[in-house]
Amino acid sequence: MEVVKKVFDAAMVLRLSSRRDNRGRMTIACSEEELENVGLAAPGTQAEAGTDTGFTFTPRETRTYWMERRGTFFGIHYREEADPLAKLVSVASGRGMDFLVDLRPESPTYLAWESLELSAENALAVYVPAGIGHAFISLEDNTVQVFLLDACGVNGRSKQLNYKEPRIGLKLPIEVTEISDYDAAAPYLS
Repeated sequence: MEVVKKVFDAAMVLRLSSRRDNRGRMTIACSEEELENVGLAAPGTQAEAGTDTGFTFTPRETRTYWMERRGTFFGIHYREEADPLAKLVSVASGRGMDFLVDLRPESPTYLAWESLELSAENALAVYVPAGIGHAFISLEDNTVQVFLLDACGVNGRSKQLNYKEPRIGLKLPIEVTEISDYDAAAPYLS
């Protein structure tokens, strides 16, 4: 695993360790050693490894989302810094456009967003800490997304923001074909 770039001095784009042989492809989505190498390990081990980034990430739950249709949309979901949750997001099959939105009011990049394609082929992942919004749209049928979360049983605690919020101005690459009721009815900024 290596850091490709930092986004908003909080989120990170990572390249997962991956290899291919005659049996197919193998990607390491998470290991303690890999997390230490990019500065996402427990605080004590970061200093020892010389990779202290100020971030910690200890996976406690894995979620897998199967998106049967191209254009399936999730987000914008976030957790406030006072009620933190971090996630590591990757795609195991198919392709999707991942969006990061800075929702920290005191940040110089407040309401800015960046997007990147996640796919099984490019083996990229995104580390999303509290204060950063996250959205995703599948670019192919049968896209499979994997989330690693640093807390268990967090249903109902994430917040949503409407993806059509004009102050953010997300530009989706394709039309939304599937969206949950709570994402479609998510509030706008006040």
